[in-house]
Amino acid sequence: MKLPFPDLPNSSMANTSFSSLGYELKPAASLHPASHDASLENLFVPLISITPSNICPLTVYDRNGFKAMLHFSRDPAPGQPDVLVMVLSMLSTSAQPIKDIAFQAAVPKTMNIKLQPASGSELPAFSPLLPPAVVSQVLLLSNPHKDPIRLRYKLAFMQGAQPFSEVGEVTGFPEAELWGR
Repeated sequence: MKLPFPDLPNSSMANTSFSSLGYELKPAASLHPASHDASLENLFVPLISITPSNICPLTVYDRNGFKAMLHFSRDPAPGQPDVLVMVLSMLSTSAQPIKDIAFQAAVPKTMNIKLQPASGSELPAFSPLLPPAVVSQVLLLSNPHKDPIRLRYKLAFMQGAQPFSEVGEVTGFPEAELWGR
């Protein structure tokens, strides 16, 4: 599924189409039909079943009191040794609530990605007296050629009455063989 980005801000990314670079943007499964890739289409990994790796997470976004990080699972998807599992965790330290959180991801056409539905789309205003709330989303990545992982994303949300939309690329992925250590 290809999605246009008519609302991208003026940046170096705004002039670059994901599809022209060999990327295909995938939204969350709950928002649009699942990927046509048979290895991921019927695959679902419950968040509670994931064992985190000892590898430090990668920061996807960290601005305006809103942070998104990618954590790695120690184990591949059950019954699918070539499908890597990641968890995107999003949290807020903002004095304003975060609403309408939407994360989309794109990988090179040699890979496939499936975003499972997020655990929610809102985070309350931060309170130092309460544990921080977290929105989590499981990402399943099929990388049959074992290519270096490249992931582009679009993150949109409302902070109070202010809309934010960010596109970028996550770099620095550890080699998949290290995730299980």
